[in-house]
Amino acid sequence: MKSSSKLIIAAIVVVMAMTFVEETEAGIGACFETWSRCSRWSSPATGILWRSCNSRCRQLGRRGGNCRLVPSQCPLSNKAYQCQCY
Repeated sequence: MKSSSKLIIAAIVVVMAMTFVEETEAGIGACFETWSRCSRWSSPATGILWRSCNSRCRQLGRRGGNCRLVPSQCPLSNKAYQCQCY
């Protein structure tokens, strides 16, 4: 599958998730933060729609960052890879 097709599919899934999931304490913003940099299915959009984890952390004035498996703040999953800056 071409990278442009993967990007379109990732964008559609994100929009659908934001449309159909009820607002919770964690909120939909938590899903975006969870998926936008570190998940495999959203990674084709990294560098196009959002920065990589390392790049985002450097933008925030940190030395860098890595994706780590943590308990998810998104109501759609229990665990997720999250960008953590150092």
